[in-house]
Amino acid sequence: MYVALHRPHGALQFTLYTLHTRTGTRKSHPRRHAPHTPSMRARARWSTAVPSTRPRARRTARTARAVVDDDASRVETLARWCADRGTYARALRVDLDQGSGRGLELSRDVRAGERVLGASLTSGIVDEARGHPERTRAAMAEAPWGVRLACRVLQERKKGGASAYAAYVATLPERVESSPALYDARAIEEVQYPPAMTEIREMRRATREWHEKLQKTAPEALGDAVFDYDAFVDAVSVVHSRTYGIASANDNAGLFRALLPLADMINHGGDIVTGLTKDEETGAVTNVETTATDNIAWSELDDDGVVHFAATRDIAEGEAALMSYGERSNDHFLIYYGFAPDNNPHDDCVLFSNLEHALAWHSVAHPELWDGPDAEIRERAAKAAYERVTKSLEAEGSVDAKLAAAEPRLKTLSFGRVDARLLSAFAAIFAGTETSGDAAGPVCGDELRFARADVAARCEQLLAQMPTTFAEDLSALRAGECVDDAQRTRFIYRACKKKILVDALEMFRIA
Repeated sequence: MYVALHRPHGALQFTLYTLHTRTGTRKSHPRRHAPHTPSMRARARWSTAVPSTRPRARRTARTARAVVDDDASRVETLARWCADRGTYARALRVDLDQGSGRGLELSRDVRAGERVLGASLTSGIVDEARGHPERTRAAMAEAPWGVRLACRVLQERKKGGASAYAAYVATLPERVESSPALYDARAIEEVQYPPAMTEIREMRRATREWHEKLQKTAPEALGDAVFDYDAFVDAVSVVHSRTYGIASANDNAGLFRALLPLADMINHGGDIVTGLTKDEETGAVTNVETTATDNIAWSELDDDGVVHFAATRDIAEGEAALMSYGERSNDHFLIYYGFAPDNNPHDDCVLFSNLEHALAWHSVAHPELWDGPDAEIRERAAKAAYERVTKSLEAEGSVDAKLAAAEPRLKTLSFGRVDARLLSAFAAIFAGTETSGDAAGPVCGDELRFARADVAARCEQLLAQMPTTFAEDLSALRAGECVDDAQRTRFIYRACKKKILVDALEMFRIA
């Protein structure tokens, strides 16, 4: 089922029609949005996967058809409403049958650079104080942006048909079923990766605390969810899965956030690995070739408050409109977007929380190096090597290098790629001199070989701490043992983490 967005005679018109019927199920990512530009970046939050604990009505074929027809009617009404407020759509249609949610597809061929969508801020719900009841604004000023926008959605829902955003609110889901805000203890344990588990627990705690605080200080802000925590957390999950962060300049000056109808249906198209280059002697990966799968990007925020999206390449009719949510790890995609790409070159796995953690671990693993009189020299050597590599990364100037230099956690990436700061610090410990190594890390030799062996030992240790193995997760996925897409997402996520550790372990283990 599609809603077509045409623009004949200079006016935006919307026609509902059916192209074909799909059978079976087709996996697709929930609709999340993070334009990968310095001046407009999504701030989507908290959306992974658990089944709802609320009772559901049993659907027959007839009721399912009625639901689709009703959904199509609401989307068509939304499109007309958006057009009246300055939003345009060219060569796009809304696909209602993409498995886990709606999406946008091309209704004709377009050329690279052609604008296909313009989302007017006047049609969106913007995070601004005047949108809230006056008596609640002091409390709202202290709240996180996700809570503020969730309250706006709840307030507009309470108004019903009297809301200025009724056409938009009617198309918003009641909740994001995949949000970690809905996780129970079992679901959190299924993640198996401690950094993500910790963040999910913290997110759940903060959400509960904000609901309790607003109950006491600004109940009017919660709409009809004053005594309904489930409704509140549902609204938070919806907002965090759909919000755009918008800034008027490349330095993010004037950053604000908004829910943008129609634009919030663009699906994700990220980088995928398409080739590897390895050293013939060592087998180490020296280059990872990637291909971008997105075909649409944010191009301009004009003076009239319209956010324009344009094709990044020639796109054929029928292709899904895809936009990159950014070069992020699967941690971000799982916790904030609700899915886990299984071919993400930007995924990583934390080995140590910071340099101090790494040194403490090393002192336990190698007491013979740390118990003697040279312990202080080795520590200074490690820190000096770490600082030299950090400065080198900063000087490199690339986005990835700057992020690495600013990130205290020490990680390994896919295909045996390891943070150069960690290898340099470990190698310097073995060298036992503050002058060992250089700006790019240790040159070669036994100290570097021993450093790689320590990385392998750490990977092996982390793998042993997880309840299931990579092979077991892979087997469960292939056998279709997951009870739903939510659990399947968690299995994919943790399998990807284990694959990263396995790659490094096999690459660096010393026979």
